[in-house]
Amino acid sequence: MLALGKQVDFWIKLLSYINLAGAIHALIQSMVLFFTRKGNRRANRIMAMFLLALAIGMANGIFSVLGLYDMSPALVILMGSVALAYGPLFYLYIRAMTAADRPWTPAEVFHAVPFLLGMLAYGAYLRSPVGGPASPGIIGWVVRYPWLAVTILSTLQTVVYLASVIRLLRAYAERIKATYSTIDRINLAWLRRRLAIYAAIWAIALVMIAVVGFEGRALGLFMQIVAFLTALNIFATGYRAMRQSQIVLGPSETRPGRRYERSSLTPENAALYRTRLLELVEREKPYLDPEITLPKLALALEIPVAHLSRVINEHLGRNFFEFINHYRVEEAKRRLTGPSAGRDKLITVAMDCGFNSLATFNRVFKELAGRTPSEYRKDPTSS
Repeated sequence: MLALGKQVDFWIKLLSYINLAGAIHALIQSMVLFFTRKGNRRANRIMAMFLLALAIGMANGIFSVLGLYDMSPALVILMGSVALAYGPLFYLYIRAMTAADRPWTPAEVFHAVPFLLGMLAYGAYLRSPVGGPASPGIIGWVVRYPWLAVTILSTLQTVVYLASVIRLLRAYAERIKATYSTIDRINLAWLRRRLAIYAAIWAIALVMIAVVGFEGRALGLFMQIVAFLTALNIFATGYRAMRQSQIVLGPSETRPGRRYERSSLTPENAALYRTRLLELVEREKPYLDPEITLPKLALALEIPVAHLSRVINEHLGRNFFEFINHYRVEEAKRRLTGPSAGRDKLITVAMDCGFNSLATFNRVFKELAGRTPSEYRKDPTSS
């Protein structure tokens, strides 16, 4: 048992030093993101704050190994509470990426309340007599065991913020399909993957805490591993964030049921715009342009963007993405069964029909036609 304990201590120290290197890396990456002028600057600065909080959290192990908490107990106030900043900062980052037009209000400061409560609990713990306060009740328990309170609160907080982030990403997916016909570079699929990894790491951490408990060196070793894996995921998110371009969308709908409540579009104009739209699409084939967007099409028709959006949504029963890609798929079907069908490569057909990649072509074609382009080419008549 003694030998096993020494091995655990060795790995805790090793991972603490590795995480210290990660903390330094996070600090540098945070500074780069904060001062970069590319992409979504607000989102980049929030991610910079997230990385700064992560750097503080990753230094926790080395602080313990070096005995810094014994020399300066007040350090635990910040280090013990920093996990409560992760959820709010990640949520605010996603919001800045997906709803940049949404105004920021003074109420946003309430996202900092859990972090401040954590610091207050640790501060009270340090000021209380040995063994904790004699007063019973939830407040006395929190002051005696602030690390338990912070763990429980951060767990609940993570669940709430993950649910909020998922809701934001779903709303964002609907909004980009209302404006863009090609969404591969702006659909933030990479962010959903990072979110799934983040959730998986947290789930594993909770299982291990339930198995091992809150005490012991085994938990300390495991939490260092969790910190390392979390850092790798956040580093990847930060680097990808620097390459993400600014995404311009129309105003977000805060009340979906009243989306066109104040629209000036009359039924007569709606019918006229519908006819003009279908005639232009058949005559000029704007869907062959892979960069066609709702504003570009509205400009070609010389009608307001909001009116065109309403015509497509309410009078044609589709969003803009579905409307344009329906025509692209129908064009591809003609190409796949035409005289040159045997000579044209699928990538050629994809590009000629307005798709910007073969992967997008295959995915959209299968979604709308029920089969892949290759299957359709072999047997166009099969249902």
